Amino acid sequence: MIRMPWRALGVAAASGFALLAFGETQAWRASRADYPARPETGPADGRDIVLVLGFRSRPDGRVNALQAWRTRIAVRSAPAGALFVFSGGAVRGDEPEADVMARYGLTRLGIRSADVALEPHASSTLENLTLSLPWLTDAATIRIASNTAHARRARQYLRELDPALWRRLRRTRDFVPLELGPLRLALTFYDFVAGRAAARVPSLRRGGRDRLSPGSQRPRSPSR
Repeated sequence: MIRMPWRALGVAAASGFALLAFGETQAWRASRADYPARPETGPADGRDIVLVLGFRSRPDGRVNALQAWRTRIAVRSAPAGALFVFSGGAVRGDEPEADVMARYGLTRLGIRSADVALEPHASSTLENLTLSLPWLTDAATIRIASNTAHARRARQYLRELDPALWRRLRRTRDFVPLELGPLRLALTFYDFVAGRAAARVPSLRRGGRDRLSPGSQRPRSPSR
């Protein structure tokens, strides 16, 4: 008769639980970090803006799980009447990430076409922010929708890029307990590595903003 290694199974279960708890705790902390202590509001006639950060698409242009999740975060975080700005270029394939994600939001999540704007050129998180400045500048409030650690990094970029706009930030619901299970830890690690790589990019204050010209890009409206 085969004896079950109960001790080994118990150790493995405890280790798995500890890793899961670690990932959840780190994500919870990140979801609340790098927001202004005393948020401000922009122009009285400005709209609430939800900036949805793109992620590379499938080769066939279909929405992938991470793109869909970022779009759901945007929808559940948005106040009534908000404008969704989808940002992301054609990093993989021929169709911009912004188009793929906006189409998912329009057809699956009930976003109105009048509440969508597209920024279809960005190829990095820094460009997501810089090329979206035409909308952010006039915003009453700003929310950044992405997976938790990535959204935090984007908030840090915005604070360096334009502290006045950063003070208009409001929280997004990018953390829901146990929403992703073990995938949470994998995403936390991925964003940590991506953040370390992005840290090698020259500081915005040393000319990063000037080398990107949002005024040269023409906003587009979505199409189903």
